[in-house]
Amino acid sequence: MSLRVVHCVGFYFPDPVGGTEVYVRDLANALREHRVECSIAASTTGPGREYAWEGIPVLRYPADSSAEQFQQLVRRLAPDVFHLHSWTTGSGLDHLRQAAALGIPTVATLHVPSPLCLRGTMLLEGKAPCDGRIDEQRCACCWALDRGVPAPAARLISHLPRWTPPPWLARSPARRLATLASARTMAAGQAARLQELGRLCERIVVPSDWVRSALRENAIPDGKILLSRQAASTAFSDGAGRARRDAGEHPLTIGFVGRLETYKGVQTLLEAMGQIPSHTSLRLIIAGISDDPEILRPIEQAAAADPRIELIGPLPHERIPAFLESLDILAVPSRWMETGPIVVLEAQAMGVPVMGADLGGIAERIRDGIDGWLLPFDDPRAWAVAMQQAAADPGEVAARAANSVRSRSVGDVAAEMAALYGEIHGHST
Repeated sequence: MSLRVVHCVGFYFPDPVGGTEVYVRDLANALREHRVECSIAASTTGPGREYAWEGIPVLRYPADSSAEQFQQLVRRLAPDVFHLHSWTTGSGLDHLRQAAALGIPTVATLHVPSPLCLRGTMLLEGKAPCDGRIDEQRCACCWALDRGVPAPAARLISHLPRWTPPPWLARSPARRLATLASARTMAAGQAARLQELGRLCERIVVPSDWVRSALRENAIPDGKILLSRQAASTAFSDGAGRARRDAGEHPLTIGFVGRLETYKGVQTLLEAMGQIPSHTSLRLIIAGISDDPEILRPIEQAAAADPRIELIGPLPHERIPAFLESLDILAVPSRWMETGPIVVLEAQAMGVPVMGADLGGIAERIRDGIDGWLLPFDDPRAWAVAMQQAAADPGEVAARAANSVRSRSVGDVAAEMAALYGEIHGHST
Protein backbone atom coordinates (compact mmCIF):
# COMPACT_ATOMS: atom_id res chain seq x y z
CA MET A 1 0.00 0.00 0.00
CA SER A 2 1.38 3.42 -0.97
CA LEU A 3 0.87 6.72 0.81
CA ARG A 4 -0.14 9.96 -0.92
CA VAL A 5 1.52 13.16 0.25
CA VAL A 6 0.91 16.72 -0.94
CA HIS A 7 3.85 19.10 -0.55
CA CYS A 8 2.67 22.72 -0.42
CA VAL A 9 5.15 25.47 -1.38
CA GLY A 10 5.04 29.15 -2.24
CA PHE A 11 6.43 28.65 -5.76
CA TYR A 12 8.09 25.91 -7.77
CA PHE A 13 10.04 24.91 -10.85
CA PRO A 14 10.34 26.10 -13.60
CA ASP A 15 10.14 29.45 -11.78
CA PRO A 16 13.35 30.75 -10.17
CA VAL A 17 13.73 28.71 -6.99
CA GLY A 18 15.67 28.57 -3.75
CA GLY A 19 16.74 25.91 -1.30
CA THR A 20 13.20 25.09 -0.14
CA GLU A 21 12.00 24.15 -3.61
CA VAL A 22 15.18 22.18 -4.34
CA TYR A 23 14.62 20.25 -1.10
CA VAL A 24 11.00 19.49 -2.00
CA ARG A 25 11.90 18.35 -5.52
CA ASP A 26 14.65 16.03 -4.29
CA LEU A 27 12.48 14.66 -1.48
CA ALA A 28 9.50 13.99 -3.75
CA ASN A 29 11.70 12.07 -6.18
CA ALA A 30 13.47 10.05 -3.48
CA LEU A 31 10.21 9.11 -1.75
CA ARG A 32 9.28 6.95 -4.74
CA GLU A 33 11.68 4.34 -3.36
CA HIS A 34 9.49 4.19 -0.26
CA ARG A 35 6.18 3.86 -2.11
CA VAL A 36 5.15 7.40 -1.25
CA GLU A 37 3.29 9.11 -4.09
CA CYS A 38 3.92 12.85 -4.03
CA SER A 39 2.28 15.79 -5.69
CA ILE A 40 3.19 19.46 -5.44
CA ALA A 41 0.67 22.22 -4.69
CA ALA A 42 2.36 25.56 -5.35
CA SER A 43 0.93 29.05 -5.48
CA THR A 44 1.33 31.33 -8.47
CA THR A 45 0.58 34.96 -9.22
CA GLY A 46 -0.85 33.91 -12.58
CA PRO A 47 -3.71 31.61 -13.51
CA GLY A 48 -3.80 28.09 -12.16
CA ARG A 49 -2.25 25.35 -14.27
CA GLU A 50 -1.10 21.75 -14.07
CA TYR A 51 2.03 20.04 -15.33
CA ALA A 52 4.60 17.43 -14.36
CA TRP A 53 8.14 18.25 -13.22
CA GLU A 54 10.57 15.34 -13.26
CA GLY A 55 7.56 13.04 -13.30
CA ILE A 56 5.93 14.58 -10.21
CA PRO A 57 2.45 16.15 -10.68
CA VAL A 58 2.44 19.89 -9.99
CA LEU A 59 -0.73 21.91 -9.44
CA ARG A 60 -0.30 25.68 -9.41
CA TYR A 61 -3.15 27.53 -7.74
CA PRO A 62 -3.68 31.32 -7.70
CA ALA A 63 -2.13 32.85 -4.59
CA ASP A 64 -5.40 34.67 -3.89
CA SER A 65 -7.49 31.49 -3.95
CA SER A 66 -10.26 31.39 -1.37
CA ALA A 67 -10.26 28.86 1.44
CA GLU A 68 -13.02 26.94 -0.32
CA GLN A 69 -11.08 26.84 -3.59
CA PHE A 70 -7.95 25.59 -1.85
CA GLN A 71 -9.90 22.91 -0.02
CA GLN A 72 -11.37 21.75 -3.33
CA LEU A 73 -7.84 21.35 -4.68
CA VAL A 74 -6.76 19.36 -1.62
CA ARG A 75 -9.85 17.13 -1.79
CA ARG A 76 -9.08 16.40 -5.41
CA LEU A 77 -5.53 15.33 -4.55
CA ALA A 78 -6.84 13.22 -1.63
CA PRO A 79 -3.58 13.06 0.35
CA ASP A 80 -2.95 10.88 3.36
CA VAL A 81 -0.61 13.61 4.67
CA PHE A 82 -0.38 17.34 3.89
CA HIS A 83 3.18 18.72 4.20
CA LEU A 84 3.68 22.50 4.31
CA HIS A 85 7.10 23.90 3.37
CA SER A 86 6.53 27.68 3.10
CA TRP A 87 5.42 30.57 5.26
CA THR A 88 4.01 33.05 2.75
CA THR A 89 0.62 34.51 1.89
CA GLY A 90 0.36 32.05 -1.00
CA SER A 91 1.41 29.00 1.01
CA GLY A 92 1.38 29.22 4.77
CA LEU A 93 -0.58 28.82 7.96
CA ASP A 94 -3.93 29.53 6.29
CA HIS A 95 -3.36 26.64 3.88
CA LEU A 96 -2.27 24.31 6.66
CA ARG A 97 -5.43 25.30 8.52
CA GLN A 98 -7.61 24.43 5.52
CA ALA A 99 -6.01 21.01 5.11
CA ALA A 100 -6.39 20.26 8.82
CA ALA A 101 -10.05 21.30 8.67
CA LEU A 102 -10.56 18.49 6.14
CA GLY A 103 -9.28 16.01 8.70
CA ILE A 104 -5.97 15.44 6.89
CA PRO A 105 -2.89 14.90 9.10
CA THR A 106 -0.45 17.76 8.62
CA VAL A 107 3.31 18.26 8.82
CA ALA A 108 5.30 21.48 8.45
CA THR A 109 9.00 21.95 7.77
CA LEU A 110 10.48 25.27 8.92
CA HIS A 111 12.84 26.25 6.11
CA VAL A 112 13.00 29.92 7.15
CA PRO A 113 12.96 31.81 10.48
CA SER A 114 9.75 33.71 9.62
CA PRO A 115 7.38 31.70 11.87
CA LEU A 116 9.59 32.61 14.83
CA CYS A 117 10.70 36.16 14.06
CA LEU A 118 8.87 39.36 13.09
CA ARG A 119 12.14 40.75 11.81
CA GLY A 120 12.73 37.59 9.79
CA THR A 121 16.43 37.26 10.63
CA MET A 122 16.51 35.86 14.19
CA LEU A 123 19.15 38.45 15.08
CA LEU A 124 18.25 40.27 18.27
CA GLU A 125 18.34 44.00 17.46
CA GLY A 126 20.37 42.99 14.40
CA LYS A 127 23.45 42.33 16.53
CA ALA A 128 23.49 38.74 17.82
CA PRO A 129 21.61 35.44 17.49
CA CYS A 130 18.26 35.42 19.29
CA ASP A 131 17.08 32.47 21.38
CA GLY A 132 13.77 32.62 19.50
CA ARG A 133 11.47 33.16 22.46
CA ILE A 134 8.62 35.37 21.28
CA ASP A 135 8.23 38.07 23.91
CA GLU A 136 5.86 40.92 23.04
CA GLN A 137 7.99 43.77 24.33
CA ARG A 138 11.33 42.43 23.17
CA CYS A 139 10.06 41.50 19.70
CA ALA A 140 8.20 44.80 19.24
CA CYS A 141 11.33 46.77 20.11
CA CYS A 142 13.53 44.65 17.83
CA TRP A 143 11.08 44.97 14.94
CA ALA A 144 10.84 48.76 15.37
CA LEU A 145 14.64 49.07 15.34
CA ASP A 146 14.69 47.16 12.06
CA ARG A 147 12.34 49.80 10.64
CA GLY A 148 14.85 52.53 11.42
CA VAL A 149 13.25 53.76 14.63
CA PRO A 150 15.79 55.23 17.12
CA ALA A 151 16.40 53.01 20.15
CA PRO A 152 14.62 55.25 22.74
CA ALA A 153 11.51 55.45 20.54
CA ALA A 154 11.63 51.71 19.82
CA ARG A 155 11.67 50.95 23.54
CA LEU A 156 8.73 53.31 24.04
CA ILE A 157 6.79 51.60 21.25
CA SER A 158 7.40 48.22 22.87
CA HIS A 159 5.66 49.40 26.05
CA LEU A 160 2.52 50.63 24.32
CA PRO A 161 -0.58 48.52 24.97
CA ARG A 162 -1.83 46.19 22.28
CA TRP A 163 -3.65 48.17 19.61
CA THR A 164 -5.00 47.32 16.18
CA PRO A 165 -5.31 50.33 13.83
CA PRO A 166 -8.67 50.73 12.09
CA PRO A 167 -8.70 49.93 8.34
CA TRP A 168 -9.12 53.57 7.30
CA LEU A 169 -5.86 54.49 9.02
CA ALA A 170 -3.94 52.14 6.74
CA ARG A 171 -4.83 54.47 3.85
CA SER A 172 -3.92 57.68 5.64
CA PRO A 173 -0.61 59.62 5.74
CA ALA A 174 -0.22 58.41 9.33
CA ARG A 175 -0.17 54.73 8.35
CA ARG A 176 3.52 54.26 9.21
CA LEU A 177 3.01 55.63 12.70
CA ALA A 178 -0.08 53.46 13.09
CA THR A 179 1.87 50.37 12.06
CA LEU A 180 4.68 51.16 14.50
CA ALA A 181 2.17 51.73 17.30
CA SER A 182 0.73 48.26 16.68
CA ALA A 183 4.11 46.50 16.96
CA ARG A 184 3.20 44.80 20.22
CA THR A 185 -0.03 43.51 18.71
CA MET A 186 1.95 42.08 15.79
CA ALA A 187 4.30 40.31 18.20
CA ALA A 188 1.33 38.82 20.04
CA GLY A 189 -0.05 37.65 16.70
CA GLN A 190 3.29 36.06 15.86
CA ALA A 191 3.20 34.06 19.08
CA ALA A 192 -0.41 33.01 18.48
CA ARG A 193 0.36 31.80 14.95
CA LEU A 194 3.30 29.73 16.15
CA GLN A 195 1.16 28.09 18.82
CA GLU A 196 -1.53 27.36 16.24
CA LEU A 197 1.11 25.77 14.02
CA GLY A 198 2.04 23.54 16.95
CA ARG A 199 -1.58 22.55 17.54
CA LEU A 200 -2.39 21.83 13.90
CA CYS A 201 0.72 19.81 13.03
CA GLU A 202 1.32 16.20 13.88
CA ARG A 203 4.99 17.06 13.60
CA ILE A 204 7.15 20.13 12.92
CA VAL A 205 10.30 19.19 11.00
CA VAL A 206 13.39 21.31 11.64
CA PRO A 207 16.63 21.19 9.60
CA SER A 208 18.88 22.59 12.36
CA ASP A 209 19.40 22.35 16.11
CA TRP A 210 18.89 26.07 16.62
CA VAL A 211 15.34 25.87 15.20
CA ARG A 212 14.52 23.04 17.60
CA SER A 213 15.86 25.10 20.51
CA ALA A 214 13.78 28.10 19.45
CA LEU A 215 10.60 26.01 19.30
CA ARG A 216 11.34 24.69 22.78
CA GLU A 217 11.73 28.29 24.00
CA ASN A 218 8.13 28.79 22.87
CA ALA A 219 6.84 25.70 24.70
CA ILE A 220 6.34 23.56 21.59
CA PRO A 221 6.49 19.99 22.99
CA ASP A 222 9.53 17.90 22.11
CA GLY A 223 7.22 15.18 20.84
CA LYS A 224 6.02 17.55 18.12
CA ILE A 225 9.54 18.31 16.83
CA LEU A 226 11.60 16.17 14.45
CA LEU A 227 15.18 17.13 13.59
CA SER A 228 15.88 16.06 10.00
CA ARG A 229 18.88 17.66 8.38
CA GLN A 230 18.95 18.43 4.67
CA ALA A 231 21.17 16.82 2.03
CA ALA A 232 22.64 17.70 -1.35
CA SER A 233 21.17 15.95 -4.37
CA THR A 234 23.09 13.36 -6.36
CA ALA A 235 23.88 15.99 -9.02
CA PHE A 236 26.61 17.17 -6.64
CA SER A 237 29.12 14.37 -7.10
CA ASP A 238 31.56 13.70 -4.29
CA GLY A 239 34.84 15.59 -4.51
CA ALA A 240 34.42 16.53 -8.17
CA GLY A 241 36.64 19.60 -8.05
CA ARG A 242 39.51 18.64 -5.77
CA ALA A 243 42.18 18.00 -8.40
CA ARG A 244 42.07 21.56 -9.71
CA ARG A 245 42.21 23.09 -6.26
CA ASP A 246 45.21 21.02 -5.24
CA ALA A 247 47.27 22.50 -8.03
CA GLY A 248 47.60 25.99 -6.53
CA GLU A 249 48.58 27.44 -9.92
CA HIS A 250 45.73 29.92 -10.38
CA PRO A 251 44.29 32.87 -8.48
CA LEU A 252 42.22 31.76 -5.52
CA THR A 253 38.62 31.74 -6.74
CA ILE A 254 35.93 32.50 -4.18
CA GLY A 255 32.31 32.31 -5.27
CA PHE A 256 28.92 33.36 -4.00
CA VAL A 257 25.62 31.98 -5.31
CA GLY A 258 22.16 33.02 -4.18
CA ARG A 259 19.78 35.92 -4.08
CA LEU A 260 21.47 39.30 -3.89
CA GLU A 261 19.55 40.52 -0.87
CA THR A 262 20.85 42.36 2.19
CA TYR A 263 20.31 39.36 4.46
CA LYS A 264 22.53 37.19 2.23
CA GLY A 265 25.55 39.36 3.04
CA VAL A 266 27.12 40.00 -0.38
CA GLN A 267 28.05 43.49 0.82
CA THR A 268 30.35 41.88 3.39
CA LEU A 269 32.34 40.28 0.56
CA LEU A 270 32.53 43.54 -1.38
CA GLU A 271 33.78 45.44 1.66
CA ALA A 272 36.30 42.68 2.34
CA MET A 273 37.60 42.83 -1.24
CA GLY A 274 38.07 46.57 -0.84
CA GLN A 275 40.45 45.91 2.07
CA ILE A 276 42.56 43.30 0.25
CA PRO A 277 45.59 44.65 -1.70
CA SER A 278 45.01 44.61 -5.45
CA HIS A 279 48.13 42.49 -6.07
CA THR A 280 46.65 39.57 -4.06
CA SER A 281 46.10 36.51 -6.27
CA LEU A 282 42.38 36.35 -5.70
CA ARG A 283 39.09 36.75 -7.54
CA LEU A 284 35.45 36.84 -6.46
CA ILE A 285 32.63 35.53 -8.67
CA ILE A 286 29.08 36.51 -7.71
CA ALA A 287 26.16 34.54 -9.17
CA GLY A 288 22.73 35.84 -8.31
CA ILE A 289 19.92 38.26 -8.95
CA SER A 290 17.99 40.94 -7.09
CA ASP A 291 14.72 42.68 -7.80
CA ASP A 292 15.92 45.71 -5.85
CA PRO A 293 18.05 48.14 -7.89
CA GLU A 294 19.30 49.74 -4.67
CA ILE A 295 20.94 46.42 -3.78
CA LEU A 296 22.09 45.51 -7.28
CA ARG A 297 23.62 48.88 -8.18
CA PRO A 298 26.54 48.87 -5.69
CA ILE A 299 27.38 45.29 -6.65
CA GLU A 300 27.51 46.27 -10.32
CA GLN A 301 29.60 49.31 -9.45
CA ALA A 302 32.05 47.23 -7.41
CA ALA A 303 32.43 44.74 -10.27
CA ALA A 304 33.03 47.58 -12.73
CA ALA A 305 35.66 49.19 -10.50
CA ASP A 306 37.58 46.05 -9.47
CA PRO A 307 38.67 43.57 -12.19
CA ARG A 308 38.97 40.86 -9.52
CA ILE A 309 35.17 40.91 -9.01
CA GLU A 310 32.87 39.33 -11.58
CA LEU A 311 29.06 39.45 -11.53
CA ILE A 312 27.66 36.67 -13.72
CA GLY A 313 23.93 36.95 -13.01
CA PRO A 314 21.51 34.24 -11.88
CA LEU A 315 22.21 30.54 -12.30
CA PRO A 316 19.52 27.89 -12.73
CA HIS A 317 20.00 25.13 -10.20
CA GLU A 318 21.20 22.62 -12.79
CA ARG A 319 24.22 24.85 -13.48
CA ILE A 320 25.30 25.18 -9.85
CA PRO A 321 27.40 21.96 -9.81
CA ALA A 322 29.58 23.30 -12.63
CA PHE A 323 29.82 26.66 -10.87
CA LEU A 324 30.94 25.04 -7.61
CA GLU A 325 33.46 22.91 -9.48
CA SER A 326 35.11 26.11 -10.74
CA LEU A 327 35.66 27.43 -7.20
CA ASP A 328 38.33 27.05 -4.57
CA ILE A 329 36.04 28.33 -1.81
CA LEU A 330 32.31 29.00 -1.54
CA ALA A 331 31.44 32.09 0.51
CA VAL A 332 28.18 32.12 2.52
CA PRO A 333 28.24 35.44 4.42
CA SER A 334 24.59 35.40 5.50
CA ARG A 335 23.36 38.10 7.86
CA TRP A 336 20.47 36.04 9.22
CA MET A 337 19.98 32.68 10.90
CA GLU A 338 19.84 30.19 8.05
CA THR A 339 18.04 26.92 8.70
CA GLY A 340 20.38 25.33 6.14
CA PRO A 341 21.46 26.43 3.71
CA ILE A 342 21.52 23.57 1.22
CA VAL A 343 24.26 25.28 -0.83
CA VAL A 344 26.72 24.60 2.02
CA LEU A 345 25.93 20.89 1.77
CA GLU A 346 26.18 21.01 -2.03
CA ALA A 347 29.64 22.55 -1.85
CA GLN A 348 30.84 20.07 0.75
CA ALA A 349 29.56 17.15 -1.34
CA MET A 350 31.80 18.39 -4.15
CA GLY A 351 34.84 18.87 -1.94
CA VAL A 352 34.60 22.66 -1.92
CA PRO A 353 35.39 24.21 1.48
CA VAL A 354 32.99 26.87 2.71
CA MET A 355 33.78 30.24 4.25
CA GLY A 356 30.62 31.02 6.18
CA ALA A 357 29.07 33.34 8.72
CA ASP A 358 29.18 32.03 12.27
CA LEU A 359 25.40 31.90 12.54
CA GLY A 360 22.59 29.36 12.70
CA GLY A 361 22.65 26.39 10.37
CA ILE A 362 25.89 27.51 8.73
CA ALA A 363 27.73 27.18 12.04
CA GLU A 364 26.20 23.72 12.53
CA ARG A 365 27.48 22.48 9.18
CA ILE A 366 31.02 23.89 9.00
CA ARG A 367 33.90 22.66 11.18
CA ASP A 368 36.04 25.75 11.55
CA GLY A 369 39.67 25.07 10.69
CA ILE A 370 38.87 21.56 9.43
CA ASP A 371 36.58 21.78 6.39
CA GLY A 372 35.98 25.52 6.25
CA TRP A 373 36.04 28.88 7.98
CA LEU A 374 33.50 30.41 10.39
CA LEU A 375 33.70 34.20 10.48
CA PRO A 376 31.77 37.01 12.21
CA PHE A 377 28.76 37.94 10.09
CA ASP A 378 29.21 41.65 10.78
CA ASP A 379 32.99 42.07 10.40
CA PRO A 380 34.21 42.56 6.80
CA ARG A 381 37.76 42.99 8.12
CA ALA A 382 37.77 39.43 9.48
CA TRP A 383 36.60 38.20 6.07
CA ALA A 384 39.32 40.19 4.33
CA VAL A 385 42.00 38.66 6.56
CA ALA A 386 40.69 35.11 6.03
CA MET A 387 40.43 35.58 2.26
CA GLN A 388 43.92 37.03 2.01
CA GLN A 389 45.40 34.24 4.14
CA ALA A 390 43.65 31.62 2.00
CA ALA A 391 45.07 33.20 -1.17
CA ALA A 392 48.56 32.99 0.33
CA ASP A 393 48.24 29.36 1.47
CA PRO A 394 46.82 27.04 -1.22
CA GLY A 395 47.96 24.05 0.81
CA GLU A 396 45.65 24.98 3.66
CA VAL A 397 42.76 25.48 1.23
CA ALA A 398 43.48 22.04 -0.25
CA ALA A 399 43.54 20.47 3.23
CA ARG A 400 40.13 21.89 4.09
CA ALA A 401 38.84 20.81 0.68
CA ALA A 402 39.99 17.25 1.39
CA ASN A 403 37.96 17.30 4.61
CA SER A 404 34.84 18.63 2.87
CA VAL A 405 32.60 15.62 2.31
CA ARG A 406 28.95 14.70 1.97
CA SER A 407 27.44 14.16 5.43
CA ARG A 408 24.21 12.45 4.33
CA SER A 409 22.14 11.66 1.26
CA VAL A 410 18.71 12.65 0.01
CA GLY A 411 17.88 8.98 0.48
CA ASP A 412 18.53 9.38 4.21
CA VAL A 413 16.13 12.33 4.32
CA ALA A 414 13.49 10.42 2.35
CA ALA A 415 13.75 7.43 4.70
CA GLU A 416 13.12 9.68 7.70
CA MET A 417 10.15 11.38 6.05
CA ALA A 418 8.65 8.10 4.83
CA ALA A 419 8.83 6.72 8.36
CA LEU A 420 7.21 9.89 9.70
CA TYR A 421 4.38 9.79 7.15
CA GLY A 422 3.76 6.12 7.89
CA GLU A 423 3.62 6.76 11.62
CA ILE A 424 1.25 9.71 11.23
CA HIS A 425 -1.02 7.90 8.78
CA GLY A 426 -1.10 4.84 11.03
CA HIS A 427 -2.24 6.94 13.97
CA SER A 428 -4.97 8.63 11.92
CA THR A 429 -6.59 5.44 10.60
